[in-house]
Amino acid sequence: MRPTVSLLALATSLILAACNDPASAPLADIPAPVLSKAAQPTLLAVTVVDADALGVPYKIQSDGLGEYVNGMQTMTSEIDASGNLQFGPAFSTALARKLRFNFSAPVDPLNSYRPDETGQQEWKIKTNPNVVSGTPAINALGVNGNPAAGCYGSTASHQNSGTRYPIIYNTASDPQSVNVYITRTSISPATWTMVTNGPCAGTANQGALYSQIVTNKNAPMVFRGYYNLSFSLRLRAL
Repeated sequence: MRPTVSLLALATSLILAACNDPASAPLADIPAPVLSKAAQPTLLAVTVVDADALGVPYKIQSDGLGEYVNGMQTMTSEIDASGNLQFGPAFSTALARKLRFNFSAPVDPLNSYRPDETGQQEWKIKTNPNVVSGTPAINALGVNGNPAAGCYGSTASHQNSGTRYPIIYNTASDPQSVNVYITRTSISPATWTMVTNGPCAGTANQGALYSQIVTNKNAPMVFRGYYNLSFSLRLRAL
């Protein structure tokens, strides 16, 4: 005859087994995973300097309306999460803030190409990652043992309804251009300068100009020559 098992005893043993099973522990007793905090952008107000200390005008100048402040008048002015400068407004057929570009000084005096400066709809100045080996993120300059200044690749561009005009400052891709020089000038408040005539590789102030038709999805970039396209920026963390 098979032994009789009490239903109450069986239920009690099952409950005790479940309580001792780690997989059945309450959620509150399981520690949540620790997630790393993503890097945050450094928001900026940017001053585009129109002339050097001797009064010589730069070839890329402001619109005369003061600082370009992140979040105002559709502006993005920031050092992004990767440590690169992103500076320019959202695309618009009626930009509230503009830049002025002067292409009157090609390196080759026989170069007669001049971009169409009418109807500006977008512009941008940015730095490019990993162009100069070992260069830290812009917001890491001057802290944590990093040098206070460094050389970076950069692109400045603008476009109208028909054509985009990128200007490359990057000796790796365009040897007769220049890498821009960025210096931290203060830690608190955090400020930096960015110039095209620093002690970097290349020919001071020179950029490689290209054009690209924006109405053709697969249009190539056409090299238009090297130009003196000097500029100077002051960056201020908000």
